[in-house]
Amino acid sequence: MLSRTKLTLFLLLLFILEGSVVQVFVPSAWGMSYETIPRFALVGTILISLFIGRREGLLYGLVFGLLQDVVFGHIIGVYTLSMMVAGYFAGLVLMLFHRSFAVVFTTLLLVLFGHEWLTYTLFRLFMTNPVDVRWTLTHEIFPTVLLNMLFAAFVYLPMKKLCLQVKENKERSHE
Repeated sequence: MLSRTKLTLFLLLLFILEGSVVQVFVPSAWGMSYETIPRFALVGTILISLFIGRREGLLYGLVFGLLQDVVFGHIIGVYTLSMMVAGYFAGLVLMLFHRSFAVVFTTLLLVLFGHEWLTYTLFRLFMTNPVDVRWTLTHEIFPTVLLNMLFAAFVYLPMKKLCLQVKENKERSHE
């Protein structure tokens, strides 16, 4: 139980960091035309899903997606849906492939891109002033995915350790 609390608090810390301290370091704050959006809680959710399972990823995606919608969103439900889908689909990889470093980072790359594309599509669907697809890909989606992949490299080992502790405690409680 203590390891799950640590994991949840760590994800909450990542969520707070992505909306506060990290905003000073994004390129748009320095006058560059590229937009990077830190999605640290999403990276954590994907890693949880990859190391614990798709149901855990779905639940963490639901909670932190709803939190993202309430705190930062314009439309309630967009981030909830996209983070739930991201967490669930990342967990499906466990059923198909062995969990290696290459599989984890390839999955992270694909799921982060899928999340950004889904949120762009949903916002384009509901907004009256759509943004050009090519500009969005080159100036928002690709830089955002790159930033979050770099962040994932930094938190990979601590998240893996926490997730494996949670999984071990979960398996022990079922015996």
